[in-house]
Amino acid sequence: MSTLDLLDDSFPHGTPNGYRRGCRTAACPALIPCRTVHTRYVGDFSFARLFDAGTPLAEILERDAAARDEARQSDKIAAREERDAAAVAARPRRAKPTSTSRAKRAASPKPARQPQPASDERPERPRPSTPAAPRTRTHAGYQWVDKARAAAGQLPQDLAGAFTQAVDRYEADLGRHVDELAHWRDEQRDLRDRLRAATETLKTATIAAGTGLSVGGVIERALHNATVQHQAATDALAAHPRPTPPAKPRMPRPRGETPRRAPQPRQLQPHGTNACRARGCDRPECIEAGREYHRQWMANRKAQAIPLEHHGTAYGYQLGCKDRDHCPAETSCADASLAEERRRRREAGIAPQAPRVPAEPVRQHVRQLMASGMTVIEIADSAQASKSGVKILLYGRSGARKGELPREIEAEKAQRLLALQPATAAPELARSA
Repeated sequence: MSTLDLLDDSFPHGTPNGYRRGCRTAACPALIPCRTVHTRYVGDFSFARLFDAGTPLAEILERDAAARDEARQSDKIAAREERDAAAVAARPRRAKPTSTSRAKRAASPKPARQPQPASDERPERPRPSTPAAPRTRTHAGYQWVDKARAAAGQLPQDLAGAFTQAVDRYEADLGRHVDELAHWRDEQRDLRDRLRAATETLKTATIAAGTGLSVGGVIERALHNATVQHQAATDALAAHPRPTPPAKPRMPRPRGETPRRAPQPRQLQPHGTNACRARGCDRPECIEAGREYHRQWMANRKAQAIPLEHHGTAYGYQLGCKDRDHCPAETSCADASLAEERRRRREAGIAPQAPRVPAEPVRQHVRQLMASGMTVIEIADSAQASKSGVKILLYGRSGARKGELPREIEAEKAQRLLALQPATAAPELARSA
């Protein structure tokens, strides 16, 4: 079987019969290649039942995408429920006093009350702070608040009062920040749902536009509206900044003369240590010491679990949470890192990337143009695109990613390619002949 037979319109692409007749490459023009259809038809009963019932391949792909989204959402819901259950289990519970303990406390004699000194002789003592109620929300700032309150007891009386008031104000601002952060996450989830729906609509409109059939420009208007909605959802998601946390108060220092330490001579580490390697020593023992230090550092970092409050942030991505499906936060660390990088680029004046659409409908349309007699150079010149870009769209990339077909293409370039029709190329071919 030759390549011309595979490009024939009567060839059953996208069917098990097409695989049996020789279409076993990734260049199959169907939505699902023949070899994939054959593999799923043999090993997947649900796929075989849908295919035998005459279900189009586009609808099968949509059902697969919906099943994947449902599984991903169920995994996130299960992870959220597990996280809430762990938070509830971690809360300290106060033991209820029994009747025996109450009886013992009532029977025990009360200590005699000491006589109070006169008002002018009474020393000033710091007023004990009331114990705070157990918090139901988690945030890294609350741990700092607890440490700051413990450190305030070591300060003098005049500094401890002002610092305690500053910590109280910071805790109130922190509570408002946590509420804003929860509201921001809800809005972020809604914006992502809007973007996902706009992407599906744009994909459907692009597939419909690739058929070349339209009544009164309905498909063209639908494609234009879907592109506008997709761009608006992308801009809204990019322009949704994360709330800024409040500034922590500085720990005051007691006034007075601090004793100056006598200068000590600098002690340099000997050869065969990581410190010597950090100074630039290229001895073999220093190089091996640096490698061993790095191996131990990586092992310690992998052994430490990422704190829950860092999930859903760009810092959590730097700590190693790079899997979107296993991140317990509503917004994964990878998405938060992308949003932070996008924000930095917008502030630096770098223009956003051009909107992209699925490349499979455009690839099928270009193959139809080639089947009608147009060459790759003619298609590239008519669409004002590069010849190498059209070749990559048709036959895949080269180099280390050889044969990999691009999954997306720029929307503007796709519109220029889809605007070409096979009928307009026939007179030019006749004149050239």
